[in-house]
Amino acid sequence: MPDRICRGLYASRGIRVVFARVTETARLARMLHGLYPTSARLFAQGLAGGVLLGALQKSEEDRVNLQLDCDGPVGGLLVDADAAGNVRGYVRHPEVHFLGDPVRGARAALGGVGQLTVLRPVADGGYYRSTVQLESFDLVEDLRHWFATSDQVATALDLCILPAGDEPLGEVVGLLFQRLPNGDEHAIDEIRSRLADGALPAALAKDPHAQAVVTAVAGEGFELLADMEVSWLCSCDHARARAAASALGVEGIDEVLAAEKRVVIDCQFCRKQYVIDEAELREIRGKLA
Repeated sequence: MPDRICRGLYASRGIRVVFARVTETARLARMLHGLYPTSARLFAQGLAGGVLLGALQKSEEDRVNLQLDCDGPVGGLLVDADAAGNVRGYVRHPEVHFLGDPVRGARAALGGVGQLTVLRPVADGGYYRSTVQLESFDLVEDLRHWFATSDQVATALDLCILPAGDEPLGEVVGLLFQRLPNGDEHAIDEIRSRLADGALPAALAKDPHAQAVVTAVAGEGFELLADMEVSWLCSCDHARARAAASALGVEGIDEVLAAEKRVVIDCQFCRKQYVIDEAELREIRGKLA
């Protein structure tokens, strides 16, 4: 089943809904970054959360960063997503795996001190950064905490990873409900209770299609407004690599020319490699001098 974002409404209750399936994207990221199982699980959750946040933005060009920093072995992760379903990211330490229960392993990978930060656009063209300290060391619970304290919009959400046979990332889905102005807050409380009782994994196991899942969790009356693909998309290119080389300055470029005679830049998001050779470095230096 392809990765999708589905957005819609329960108009009579004043609730908006975002469903995000990122299963194939999470598997691609696992391969691209060489993620061990615990790192892969945490990043899969981060991708689902980041895509949900991106889908809440007004313009397709608006980007959101979901960043987790911690003192545990995984170190943290970053997810960058937009409203059009494009996402990318990385895990600071990909080679982390704890045997046994994957949920307990994910908590152990986060350690004992950390924070969750969301960077999102605001109306004046700038960005607003909001941070909460990790309390549960569970990305689902701590993202709920962020919505409650920083976003301050009544929200119910869950991030679900279901294994399928030998595939630990059998289904990776995020589901979010938000109360619109004058919406039914009691309905949000009911949905929170259902999600806490395991409504999302139960719905996915029964029928994984987006509208069936939403209806199983929140009841009849869902109106689908938008359905789009989720894609792993990186904006890196050679021009950005040149800009990074320019940041070395004249002295830095001279040091490189005297030694390696080239700069190799690896994109931390997609792992693509860019080589700025000697001739190009001399050209860049000439423009800086």
